[in-house]
Amino acid sequence: MIETKENEETKENKKQKKNKENKRAGRIPIRRILLIGGAFILGFVILGVIAITVWDYSNSVAFCANFCHDVHPEEIHAFQDSYHASIQCTECHMSRVGTIHNIVLKAGHFRHLPEVIFKNYTRPLKAETMRPVTESCELCHYPPAFHADRVREIQRFQEDEANTEKDTYLILKTGGGQREEGLGYGIHWHITNPVEYIASDEEKQDIRWVKTTLPDGRTAEYNDVTDPLTPDEIANAEKKVMDCVDCHNRVGHPFPSPEDLVDQALADGRLSKDLPYAKDEMLRLLTNQYSSREEALAAVDQLEARYTALLPEAAAKYSAEIDQAQQLAKDLIDKLYFAAPGVTWQDFAENGKHKDFAGCFRCHDGKHLTSDGESIRLQCNICHNVPETVNAGDRPPQVPLSYIQEPASHLATNFIADHRFQASEECGVCHGEIKFGADDSSFCANSSCHGQAWPAVNLDAAFPHPIPLVGKHAQVLCSECHKGVEKPEYKCANCHNPPSEPHFGENCEECHTPEGWEQATLPPELHPVPLVGAHASLACAACHASGEKLEYKCSNCHEPPANHLPGECDTCHTPEGWAQSAAGLVAAAPQIPHGLTKLENCLGCHAAGGNIKPVPATHADYVNEQCTLCHKLKQ
Repeated sequence: MIETKENEETKENKKQKKNKENKRAGRIPIRRILLIGGAFILGFVILGVIAITVWDYSNSVAFCANFCHDVHPEEIHAFQDSYHASIQCTECHMSRVGTIHNIVLKAGHFRHLPEVIFKNYTRPLKAETMRPVTESCELCHYPPAFHADRVREIQRFQEDEANTEKDTYLILKTGGGQREEGLGYGIHWHITNPVEYIASDEEKQDIRWVKTTLPDGRTAEYNDVTDPLTPDEIANAEKKVMDCVDCHNRVGHPFPSPEDLVDQALADGRLSKDLPYAKDEMLRLLTNQYSSREEALAAVDQLEARYTALLPEAAAKYSAEIDQAQQLAKDLIDKLYFAAPGVTWQDFAENGKHKDFAGCFRCHDGKHLTSDGESIRLQCNICHNVPETVNAGDRPPQVPLSYIQEPASHLATNFIADHRFQASEECGVCHGEIKFGADDSSFCANSSCHGQAWPAVNLDAAFPHPIPLVGKHAQVLCSECHKGVEKPEYKCANCHNPPSEPHFGENCEECHTPEGWEQATLPPELHPVPLVGAHASLACAACHASGEKLEYKCSNCHEPPANHLPGECDTCHTPEGWAQSAAGLVAAAPQIPHGLTKLENCLGCHAAGGNIKPVPATHADYVNEQCTLCHKLKQ
């Protein structure tokens, strides 16, 4: 036992001695090394967790929307209503790249830090840098995959008392797939076939030049003939290859038009269809020009008073519906009129459509032509079938679900521009009765086509019309003059038969204008008398009875009355009419002097041989009775 105790003391002494030696030699015990290493690793892990958490938060929607980019709060609400509400902002704006690459991209955004701190944004604010779609959109939406067509039913309501519903049906030809598989058609033809373009503005709303490469390798270049680029400008300009966001530019932050919002509310029941003039009143509130959002909201508060004043019975019967409409209007104004003064939904173009903005018509507008006059195709049925509209409750129209072989004329690039003067009874074989209009009573009375205004489209760019389409010409169907011919000879006699004798000259346009044939309108150098007043209502033959030029003499047509003043008629009279001319003459004649306020015996002063200049002999028969033809009484 004593020996064991001595051994333990000896071991302890040796250990202490060794520790002293290690300490003097600068060595650290292994246990301490392990403790320090463990603490370091733990700290690194904690720091890493914090860094990852901060990184994830900096990529979150909350950080982008609330902490950083709250310049347009409406963008946040629009994002929450979009198809992309479940993805992060950075997935589109910075793309799905590796973390290191993403850190580099995010570091590039530090240049915006002063703008964020001092709220010094330029409004309306729009994304200046978006990553290529190959790094964002196409990681979810794979272009080579085939996309089936889609059937759409669009509910629209009229601006009448009953808010009449009209339903439009169309098939969207989504298309897609690889060219070599023969599936490159419809809307996605634009990305399965290379399309290059030159835009003159950052928003890519003014596209001046387009080049397409077809599946067989052929290329076609289209220039805007209303504002063409020169060859040097084309060679030096930046060219962009069309991709997803050239059309789908608002999918992450959509701002529907007031009409779309109101129609959707009526369809969903958030706005009562029973309320008279509900759509008309809502559009009035949502489309007025306001200086601020506050002014717009104040206008909404007057809706009930407006119904009470204009439709008191409806105001009493539909009080709850009016309250509902007021609340809806306030909600919609928040989407249409931004917090930043002067900024509205109209500042953010949507290129995927072609009603509220040019959209598709930026290229398919009838004015982008090749050097030989071929236009970019504008046929409606390239991207969707011809829309058909029916009344609510009617049976949906029957539309073909497969491709139908069209006549060769329908495939011509300029067909939409040309079909207006190609129309004839032959068209009725396929399309039924040719009855033009916009009441959906026939194929050619389609309200979705002819009942809409398309300001971005210029169908006359391919060939300017030789005569102004005004007056009577504006009321005539193109086919009545063209009769199927694209460019008929410009000759009035093609449509107008000159009357039998007497007539004047061979060139109709020297005398006549599109305002009408009944009365010629001639410039002063061609007609000695202005064709105004009473002369404007006369037919030429009323004076030119024999169809020949006449001496300019009023007495050819007008017999002066007895006891009339001598001289030329136009000294006193004008083409406005003979009865009114005296009043005009009196207005321009000198006043009767000496303060006379009623007609006196003029000869009392103007007697022959007196000191005052006598009345001319030629006026003797008109003294007293008609002095005021030439003179005004002093008032």
